Amino acid sequence: MNSIDPGRNNIVLGDCLDILRNLPAASFQLFYIDPPFNTGEMQGRISLKVAAEAERTRLGFGGKRYRAESLAEKSCSDRHEDYLAFLEPRLQEAHRVLSFTGSLFFHIDYREA
Repeated sequence: MNSIDPGRNNIVLGDCLDILRNLPAASFQLFYIDPPFNTGEMQGRISLKVAAEAERTRLGFGGKRYRAESLAEKSCSDRHEDYLAFLEPRLQEAHRVLSFTGSLFFHIDYREA
C-alpha cells in the first residue's frame, strides 16, 4: 500500500478493510463509507470508450452524437449471507481511524437501514 498522509487529501484504491487496518488511529476528520447495498441482485458494470462521431445514432448532451465501444463487462452478486458480519469489521476500523471530532457518513440501502 502506498503511504497515506492524513494531513492531505487522499484517494485510495483497494479493499477497504485491508487499507483501514494500516491507517493510524484517530487521524481522519471525515469518513464516507458506501458499501454494497445487499440487494440480492446481480450488479453489472460496463467499461465504455466513447468518441464524438457525427454519423452515429447515440445522442448525448447538447445534441452531440457519439459512438460507444464496450471494452469490458463485469458482474457480481450483491448478496451477503451475513451482511452485519461483513459490515462490522469495516465500521469498527472506520471508527478507530476517525478523530474524536470527526464525522462518519454511512451510505446504505433503505432496506438494510
